[in-house]
Amino acid sequence: MVDQISVLHPHDTAYFDEDTLNALSRDLGPNVAENILCRALEDMASRLSQIREHYTRAETPELRKSVRALIPIAEQIGLPCVATIAEDVVICVDRGEGVALAATLCRLLRSAELAISCAEVGMDLSL
Repeated sequence: MVDQISVLHPHDTAYFDEDTLNALSRDLGPNVAENILCRALEDMASRLSQIREHYTRAETPELRKSVRALIPIAEQIGLPCVATIAEDVVICVDRGEGVALAATLCRLLRSAELAISCAEVGMDLSL
């Protein structure tokens, strides 16, 4: 019997919710909102690095904690997809689903890194 291997080509998108960004800008002013966004993106990048390390070292409680900490950051700056995927990662950790965790964690990393890279290249984030 010959097994077939499927190669998947994921096409994740990361988008900033305009309403959230506009509310930040309206409530805090454009300069403060931009500062918050930049700091949040730096925090996300740092946490993504920690998440990779925890996963590589099989530090499950620390992995869960780091992923949970990412959720409010993503929500604050209008990244609902990243927040939802992070919630899914926590569910996989809680259920002990190793294969699902690996797949979902990869999706989280791709989506979050895409959002960070979009911000870094100066794309219009509706501020």
